[in-house]
Amino acid sequence: MNKLKQIIAFLLIMTSFFSCSKEDNAKETPEKESINKKWIVGNSAEFKSIEFDTNGNYIITKNKIDVTSKVKEAEEIILLGTYEILDTDVFLLSDFGTLKYDDSDPNHIKFSVKYEGSDTYTYELNVTKSAEFTSTPKTDLLCNNTWKFTRKEPIKDTINLINFSKAGTCFTNFSNSSANVLNITQFGKWKWQDKEETKIVITQIKYPQWIIDKDEEVEFEITKLTSTRLEMSEVFNNETYTVAFDTIRVLKK
Repeated sequence: MNKLKQIIAFLLIMTSFFSCSKEDNAKETPEKESINKKWIVGNSAEFKSIEFDTNGNYIITKNKIDVTSKVKEAEEIILLGTYEILDTDVFLLSDFGTLKYDDSDPNHIKFSVKYEGSDTYTYELNVTKSAEFTSTPKTDLLCNNTWKFTRKEPIKDTINLINFSKAGTCFTNFSNSSANVLNITQFGKWKWQDKEETKIVITQIKYPQWIIDKDEEVEFEITKLTSTRLEMSEVFNNETYTVAFDTIRVLKK
C-alpha cells in the first residue's frame, strides 16, 4: 500500500511539473500584438495620416510641396513598412523610426516621432481617429481578420495575405521565400457596393494574384463570409472567377 501511495504521489508531482512547463512555454512565446486603426494628423503641413493593420503593416501619408509650382499643390508621399509594438504606447516602424502614442488626454491624442538613427523625438503630431464604417456583423468579420489566399493548386513557398480596415483601406502582402521575395506590400481602398453588404469594390490595387481585372477598380460578390472563411467571385469578360481566403490568427489590441 505504501509503495502504491508513493507511485501515485510521484505521478501527481510529474503531472504538475509538466503542466507548469507548458504554462511557462506559453508565456515565453506570446503571440505578436497588432493594431487596426487610422489617425488623421491635424497640426502638421508634412504629415497627413498614420495607419496600422492587423498583419503588422503601417502606412504613413505625407505631403510633398512642389517648390517649383506656382500653385504649391501638395502631392502625397506614401511610406510603407512593417511595425512592432515594443510597449503599450511605443511602435517600432521599419525604415522609419519610432512612434510614441499618448492618449492620456482623450481629447488631445498625439504621436511623437523619432526618426531612425536619432536619439530624440523631433515631432509631436496631434491626431484624431479617422472616420470608420459603421460596425455591422459582416463589416466586423471582414475587418477583424487577416485573410490568406487559398489556391486549389498552391504555389510553393508563396503567401498572399489581405486585410480590410474600417477606415476603408485594403492591404495586401505577397511573399515567396524560395524566390527571395520576402514581402511586397500594396494598399488601396475598399467599400461596400450595396446596403445588403453582399458586394465590395476594391480600387487602386493592380497586382494581387487573386484579382483578374487589373483596371484598378474591381467588384467582388461575397458568396461566403464566416470567422474562418471568405469566398468572393469576380466577373471578367463574362466569366466568373471565385477566390477563397482562410483566416490566420493574430492578437489585436
